[in-house]
Amino acid sequence: MLQLIIFLYLLLANIISFGQPPLPKTEVVLIGTIHQGNQYFNHKTLYNIFKKYNPDIILWEQSSRFKRVFGLRTATFLKIWKPGIEQLSLQKYSRLNKKVNILPFDTTIVSRKKYIQRRAKEEQAFFTMLNIAQKSLSDSTVYADYANKRNNYYHFIADTGLQRINKPDVNEMTRTLYHLEEKFILRLGRKYITDSQLVKQQEDDFTFWIARNDYMVKQIIKYIDQFPGKRIIILTGLNHKYYLQEKLLKQKDSAIKMIELEGD
Repeated sequence: MLQLIIFLYLLLANIISFGQPPLPKTEVVLIGTIHQGNQYFNHKTLYNIFKKYNPDIILWEQSSRFKRVFGLRTATFLKIWKPGIEQLSLQKYSRLNKKVNILPFDTTIVSRKKYIQRRAKEEQAFFTMLNIAQKSLSDSTVYADYANKRNNYYHFIADTGLQRINKPDVNEMTRTLYHLEEKFILRLGRKYITDSQLVKQQEDDFTFWIARNDYMVKQIIKYIDQFPGKRIIILTGLNHKYYLQEKLLKQKDSAIKMIELEGD
């Protein structure tokens, strides 16, 4: 008798579950940006995208909630401060759309400006030493291929509009570069650069890069679960996009609908 009751309970539960409509997918617009923009796009470009896609939630690449800054336009005009295009675009959009939630999804970095400056200095030193190192023919070929791809990539995105750098082929360029760095370039550094501290810094920063991306994915998934059926715009540095998109689609493909930016 007990077995019959359990069977009937499970059967009823399945019937109820089968009859319920599926949960609506959360629409995700993942936008890779250059934080300072370039001659082809700026904060106005982002603002117009916000207006076009009309999000319920905007996630920005920071560790704290967005706050409007008093006097931001004046400080920018007088060149007292040079905020990123995300801050400038959100400043205006949040003022006109107060119901839109603007939430953080990045890990805490004590001083982003100093972090970026330090990384740029270390990378320049690392690649300068690798450039002049006497490498074997096979290693020189691998490195030359990477250096060519890297130079072409950064020249391309510096002279291209926002919609274009968010196309799938550009995403693939980014993925290729980081794959080469992880699989080959760090190995070449260990093999040919005598400054072990410099090599370790490069390795540690790559490890932090992966951990940071994983943290971002975790936070985004939290918001997707929290706001099912809503439209979320995610603002992230272009170099993060390939990683976030790949991980999101693997873990939440059934729960999200990825929307590509229209235009060239």
